[in-house]
Amino acid sequence: MQKPIGPLSVPFNSPLPIAVQEFGRGKPVLSIVSGLYGDEYNGLYVCHLLIEWLRRIELRQGDHVLRGKVRVLPAINPVGLLLAERNWPFDDTDIDRMFPGYAQGETVQRLASWVFDRVRHSDACVDIHASDRFIAEWPQAAVYSGQNRALKLAMAMALPLVCLHRPGPHSPEAMDGSNILHSTLSYNLLQVGVDSVVVQAGRGLHLEPDHCERVFAGLVRLALHLGVVSGPVPGDATTTQVMAGPDFQLVHSQCPGLFLPLVTTGEIVKTGQPLGRILDPLRGEILEQPLSPRSGWVVSLRLHPIVLQGSLIARICPGDVC
Repeated sequence: MQKPIGPLSVPFNSPLPIAVQEFGRGKPVLSIVSGLYGDEYNGLYVCHLLIEWLRRIELRQGDHVLRGKVRVLPAINPVGLLLAERNWPFDDTDIDRMFPGYAQGETVQRLASWVFDRVRHSDACVDIHASDRFIAEWPQAAVYSGQNRALKLAMAMALPLVCLHRPGPHSPEAMDGSNILHSTLSYNLLQVGVDSVVVQAGRGLHLEPDHCERVFAGLVRLALHLGVVSGPVPGDATTTQVMAGPDFQLVHSQCPGLFLPLVTTGEIVKTGQPLGRILDPLRGEILEQPLSPRSGWVVSLRLHPIVLQGSLIARICPGDVC
C-alpha cells in the first residue's frame, strides 16, 4: 500500500509527495530507506526488487509469507534523482546532514523530520547508499561500535564486509569507516533505540545490477532473521568479515595525473601489487604505480580518472573474503 509523506512545496512545480510503500501489518517492522542522495541509483533499483518481491508475497506467489510489516521509502530526494544531483537541488543541502529534522523549518528540514517520524518506530532500519562519482565500493554494511543487536542484523545480511563506525567528527577524506556525523539518519535512529544498518554498494551515477541483487538478497535474509517474513533463505551467502576503521589500509596518490586502475573492487591483491597507474598524458609518461601495502581485497577503488596529490586511490581490507 502506498502511503506518501508530504507533500513538499518545490519551485516551478506542483507540491511533491514522497513515496512510501508498506506491506504487511503488526510487528516487527523493518524500514528500508534509499535515495537520500540524488546520484545513488543502486538503492532505487534495490527498492524496486524488494517492492516487486513483496507484491508477489501479498499475492501469495512464492514460498514466503509476511509476518510483520516492511516499509520502503525508495526515493527521499526525487528531484535530485531526476536531475542526477547528489544534494537537494534547490539549495544544495545534504539531506543526510539534516536529521532528525525540524517540522516547522525549511524544506529539507521538514523532509528530514517527516522521514525520521515515519521510520523512528521501526524495529530495524536499513539506509542504502552508493559511494560518490569518484569511488566505487564493494557491497558492505556498517554499524556503530558497541551496537551488538545492529551488528547481528548486519551479519544476517551476509554481505562480504561489516564496517564498525565510531560516532565522532566526520572527515570525508578519511574514508575508513571510523567517524560519522551526528546529523545522519542512522545516528539519530540510534538515539531513539532503533537498530540501524547502513549499506553501501557501487558508485554514484551508475546502476550496477549485480551489486543490487546482492544487497536485495541481504535484505531478504534480514527480513527472515527478524521474523518479518517466513520462508526459504536465499542461497549463495558469503562469509562476512567484520572490520574496524583502523584495520583498513588506505592508498593515496603521491602526484596528480590521469589514473588508470589495474584492479577491480572485490579483487584479491598481494602486497606490492600495482593497483593502477598515474599518467602524464601530455608527456606520455607513467608518473606513479600505486602499490597495495598488504595482501587483502579491494573494498574501495577510485574510478574517476583525474587524481590530485593525496587523492584516495583504494581501501584494502585484510583477508580473502569477496
